[in-house]
Amino acid sequence: MGMAPIEKLEKKAVGAKIALDDLHETILRLIPEGVVDSYVEGGSRLCGRAPIIALLEFQVRLIEDSPMRRVCTKIMNAFIEGVTDVNPTKTPCYRVLPVEATLTGLREEKEIPVNMVVPDPREILPIDVISEMIKREDLIVVADCYCRSTKELLGEGCGHPLETCFYFNKLVKIKLESGYARQIDYEEAIRILRDCEEQGLVHNVSNCDGAIETLCNCCTCSCAVMRAIQRGQKNVGGPSRFVVALDEESCTYCGLCLDVCNVDNIAIADGKLVIDFANCIGSGQCVSHCPEGSLYMILREDPPKVFSDNDVLFRRINMEAMIGLAMKKVFGR
Repeated sequence: MGMAPIEKLEKKAVGAKIALDDLHETILRLIPEGVVDSYVEGGSRLCGRAPIIALLEFQVRLIEDSPMRRVCTKIMNAFIEGVTDVNPTKTPCYRVLPVEATLTGLREEKEIPVNMVVPDPREILPIDVISEMIKREDLIVVADCYCRSTKELLGEGCGHPLETCFYFNKLVKIKLESGYARQIDYEEAIRILRDCEEQGLVHNVSNCDGAIETLCNCCTCSCAVMRAIQRGQKNVGGPSRFVVALDEESCTYCGLCLDVCNVDNIAIADGKLVIDFANCIGSGQCVSHCPEGSLYMILREDPPKVFSDNDVLFRRINMEAMIGLAMKKVFGR
């Protein structure tokens, strides 16, 4: 169901002989619980039934314990660990954005990494560069990562930063209304994102060019997107438009890249650095940690599709889901 003006719900309440004060109190109580999406626009409050993922993420962010929070924590952890059914879709809802310096050669403090090879500027688009992606957004809000919050509630916290989930566009007002996100400016957003890169986290953004709604900064310890990528679920998170390349002559086999590769794609065998290029997600973490500049980013020969906006993206995903579920019901697969 979409968002409906409160006046429409008031009419239904009158017909059902529900007091309007009770209606308003119930809606306001359910917003921070993640059951109801709501915000004020044009002087009217809009309300809608929140999706299941919103209920889960809101509950695991609650401070006080409750039976609902405990149940939602278990369900969220099941998503993270992959013990739930996989959606019958093909299109990834997220895609990786590389560490920005691996594309531009420059960090915010204008340092140039040692011997780094910078990709041809004609190959780099605003959709590849994280600072350019969020620069286009009018409002930016940030909240605690609900994956890492889940793991902390289970006593399995990984120690990575919590406040790393960004929301934009349609989700901004919903998240602010809930009280579990705060509005920040562009400069603070960049500081958080640079810290995420230093911590080895992977930027995963809505798989579209415009009207992005989410930007997560994920670890393989706790986060659902990265754990799904590790399991080979290609319909959750897709790679960046870039892939790592190697200058073998300058490589000293120090092994730093092995430690930071998020998907264990790099090894040293027979005195050589071996990279599984086919499964490289293009996060650029190995490149940013290479002291010799032996690793660098190049545009993929067949870059993955990036959709025009979030609505187009999820129309595609929803269509794939409906077709997949119908095929499963008819053919049992």
